[in-house]
Amino acid sequence: MNHILRSRAPVCGQLADPGYGLNPWPAAWRARPRLLRPSRIERNPSVNKAQLIQAVAKTTGNRAQAADAVEAALDAIVRAVAAGEVVSVTGFGSLTPQVRPARTARNPQTGEPVEIAERRVVKFRPGARFQDLVAGRRAMPESGNCIQKDPKTPKVARP
Repeated sequence: MNHILRSRAPVCGQLADPGYGLNPWPAAWRARPRLLRPSRIERNPSVNKAQLIQAVAKTTGNRAQAADAVEAALDAIVRAVAAGEVVSVTGFGSLTPQVRPARTARNPQTGEPVEIAERRVVKFRPGARFQDLVAGRRAMPESGNCIQKDPKTPKVARP
């Protein structure tokens, strides 16, 4: 019995579970030390517009031209989708404007029905090559355009 009591020495102000199932609290209720939690950056890495411009500038060699190209491309995409057009980029994906119909929802605090108006939203459907690269079914090329059709890039069979 002594070995069990010794193994339950406080760690960071809490009793440690020795691994014998002696901790009375379920795992979901136990506090995880902050060091073991993934940071916000690890959970959701993102690339902003400045980083996108910098990546394009590496290819073109001119930051001003890269900024103009990225701004022009994004502006053209937004204007086309706002006008109700479908924007499709082969290998990358398509942006489709859709209308969500009006519906009746329920207020969770009062239980009263609430009318939600019709809204316009944008749906993105990734292209096959883009999905294959993200899922790891296609090897990322060392250089060049990764979504361009390239017979040299080996494709892994889908499960």
